Amino acid sequence: MKKIAKRFTFTMTLVACLTINHFLMAQDIEVVTEHLEPYQVQNADGSLGGYSTEVIQALFAITNDTAKIQVMPWARAYEVGLKQPNTLIYSIARTPAREKKFHWVGALKEERLYFWGLKKHFPESDYQVPELKDYKIAVSRNSNSAQYILSQKFTNVYQLTNERQNMNMLFIDRVDLILATQITIETRAKNLGHKFSDLQKLTEIAALNNKLSVAFSLETPTELVKKYQVAYQKLVNSGQLDKLKEKWKLY
Repeated sequence: MKKIAKRFTFTMTLVACLTINHFLMAQDIEVVTEHLEPYQVQNADGSLGGYSTEVIQALFAITNDTAKIQVMPWARAYEVGLKQPNTLIYSIARTPAREKKFHWVGALKEERLYFWGLKKHFPESDYQVPELKDYKIAVSRNSNSAQYILSQKFTNVYQLTNERQNMNMLFIDRVDLILATQITIETRAKNLGHKFSDLQKLTEIAALNNKLSVAFSLETPTELVKKYQVAYQKLVNSGQLDKLKEKWKLY
C-alpha cells in the first residue's frame, strides 16, 4: 500500500513539474487588442505600433514566447479576452467591475477620463455629470466608458464599433459628447484631421479613472499568468517601462 502511495505521489509530482516546464517553454500566445492612439497605432507599413504594443513586445522578449496579435473592434476583443483560454488582452482598463473577470499582469498607464464636446456648443468648461445626461453621447461598445454611461442612466447613448467613429460623429454634430483621456483625444484628433482646439474639456469623470493594463483571460493557467507577471516586474525594475513612457511622452 505504501509503495502505491509513493508511486502515486511521484507520478503527481512529475505531472506538476512537466506542466510547469511546459509553461516555461517558448510558445505561441493569442493576443487581442484594438486601435487606440497612442497605445496601439497602425504604422505606415501596416504593422502595429504604439506605446502599449512596445510594452507587449518587451514582455514577449523576456518570456521568449511569440505574440499572435489580432487587432479588432474593442467589443469583440473584450469578448475574446473574456472567454477564450490562454488569451492576453491589452490595453484594458482595470475597473472594479472587471477585477474578478481577468488575471491582471500589470499596469501600462494611469488614465484620467473626461467628457468632451465642441466649443461651439459648450463655450464653458465647468459641468456636472447630471447636467449632461440628456445630451447625445457616443461610446465604444463594451468599453468601461460605455458601462459607466449606461449605469448612470444616460438617455441618448450611441454604442459604436470604435473610438474613431465616436470622434467623427462628434465633429459632424451627430452626437454632442464623447469620453476620452487628453492624450488620446489630442492624438486622435490630429490623426483624423480634426482641430483639437475645437474641442472643449467639460468635466473629469473620477469614477472612470483607472489603470490601463495587460490581462489574461480567466481560463489561463496560473503558471502562464505568473510567467508574465514576473516579466512585467522585470520591465519595471529595469527601468525599461519608464523609458517607454518617456519615449511616448506619457508622464
